[in-house]
Amino acid sequence: MMRHIFYSLLVASVLLSGCAAKNTKNTAPAAGSNAAKAATLYKEGNYSEALAYYEKAIDEDETPQLRNGAGATLLEGGNPAEALKEFDRALTFMPASADLHANKGAAHLLLGQEEVAEESFDKALAYSPNNASALNGKALLLLGKKDYESALALLLKAEKAAPDNKAIMFNKAIAFEATGLLEDADKALTLLLEETPKDAAVRNARGIVRMKRKKYDLAKSDFTFAVALSPTTGLYYYNKAILQQRLMEYEDAVKNYTRSIAYDPTNPAALVNRGETYVMLGKKEKGCKDLKKACDAGLCEKFESYKASRLCLED
Repeated sequence: MMRHIFYSLLVASVLLSGCAAKNTKNTAPAAGSNAAKAATLYKEGNYSEALAYYEKAIDEDETPQLRNGAGATLLEGGNPAEALKEFDRALTFMPASADLHANKGAAHLLLGQEEVAEESFDKALAYSPNNASALNGKALLLLGKKDYESALALLLKAEKAAPDNKAIMFNKAIAFEATGLLEDADKALTLLLEETPKDAAVRNARGIVRMKRKKYDLAKSDFTFAVALSPTTGLYYYNKAILQQRLMEYEDAVKNYTRSIAYDPTNPAALVNRGETYVMLGKKEKGCKDLKKACDAGLCEKFESYKASRLCLED
């Protein structure tokens, strides 16, 4: 159960970060123009200002490339609903653009509209069978459906089309892990870290892989590094605590589960695991309290088991 939960959370993070919108090809805008300024700000990650300049450029001369740029900016800025409108508008100019259909699929995916997202990715692939963004998007959907081998096949194909795309490299590693190819996953994540050594998500992912490979010291180092890089991400404390619990470092595990709960109170699995760790420490009352809280949040299996064995009682 524990392995399933932290893997599911990792996939969720991949679904949110692995579908970067792609700008359609366009002639280079004149230096100093609103379009050029928008593109520069987008690359710098200044999405609110980039959007303002895209809007100015569209007012001057609406093109599908500018609409797509505005959509990509909205998508990266966390507004997939508005991004979808921009991609739809761009598609009225270029209905056969594989990149636009792929970007539209990414927006639907971030909105949780998986069936519609798949339709958009399929349209993109119908126009361009090797479109890396669409292949990546389809693979993410398959990862969510636990069709790991099919996802891996698509990601390997996507990587051939876009060998420098870091999101695809990351997702490929996740697919390797899911299919049990742990050494391949470790190697892929290590190669990615050579290019992005301060990427906390990649550090965390490699920590999970190394924990499964029973390389516990290396896993602990990765989790510690991930926490240092992103000290307010509850998932990283959670995974480190799982490792500490496995190594019977119960006091340290409790501390990191507590940090995880503080930064991510929506994860009842942390309450379950902290509750069980408290019981291992002989603190049954605290443990049962956590298990009851987790059950109130919808995760009841452990609490019911403890009640059945009379280790926990109803209030």
